[in-house]
Amino acid sequence: MFTDIRGFSTIAEHMDGGEIAGFLNEHFDMLAGPIEAEGGTVDKYIGDAIMAFWGAPERMPDHAARALRAAADIQRLVQADNKRRLDTGEPKLAIRIGIHTGAVVVGNIGSQNRINYTIVGDPVNIASRIDSLAKELATDEDCIVLVSGDACEHANIQADASFDLSPLGEREIRGREGTVKIFRLDAHETER
Repeated sequence: MFTDIRGFSTIAEHMDGGEIAGFLNEHFDMLAGPIEAEGGTVDKYIGDAIMAFWGAPERMPDHAARALRAAADIQRLVQADNKRRLDTGEPKLAIRIGIHTGAVVVGNIGSQNRINYTIVGDPVNIASRIDSLAKELATDEDCIVLVSGDACEHANIQADASFDLSPLGEREIRGREGTVKIFRLDAHETER
């Protein structure tokens, strides 16, 4: 899973460093909660983005379903937070989320002087590209969640009461040959 804030550079240009740090800490805390509640690992924060994964170090057969449920919870939280923001005169935030699944390598990766426990592999790149694809598809949504067909298939969620999945067709993914099936996840307002 990758998440990021649409237009973050524009938001940040009107803040000093301390304000940006406080803003991001609050934002990351809100998004990390659902990820961790579903057994996910926040791999890293990259500027205003989060990279998270499921299924390591322990295998998790339902990792894709957990990621989709976490995304639905994040979408609900962002929508509620945007209502609060509008009530207090703050601008609302627009969040993008991309989800994909596949076999990756997990472990300590880096140089002799600095290593990180992380995941690498083509599925990581695809998830990042799906998150970027949301730039083209989002209009003014609070939180758009795009999910690959592979993740939907692996999640095996045909009728989840907490969200809907709508097919958006095959999409080209920058830097890859072929296309990827993309679905849009829309959370229901009621909690599961």
